[in-house]
Amino acid sequence: MHKLQAFFDPAQKRKKRHREELKKILKSLKKKERKISDKIEQADDECLKKLYQTELEIIRLQRKKGIDVLQQLRENKDSTD
Repeated sequence: MHKLQAFFDPAQKRKKRHREELKKILKSLKKKERKISDKIEQADDECLKKLYQTELEIIRLQRKKGIDVLQQLRENKDSTD
C-alpha cells in the first residue's frame, strides 16, 4: 500500500529524490575531505597547511549540516509511514 501511495504522491517522490541527491553530495564532500586531509599531511609550508585546514573545517561543517538535514528527512519519513 505504501508503494502505491508513493507512486501516486509526487511530493513523496520529490522527497525521496532530495534524500538521494543529498546522499550523493555528502559522499562527494567526504571525498574532498579525504583529499584535503592528504594534502595537509603532505604540505611542507605552514601557511599552506593553515589554508587547507580552513578549507577542511568548512567542508566538515557542510557535511555535518547535510547529515543533520538527512537525519531530519529520515525521521520525517519514518513518522509518516
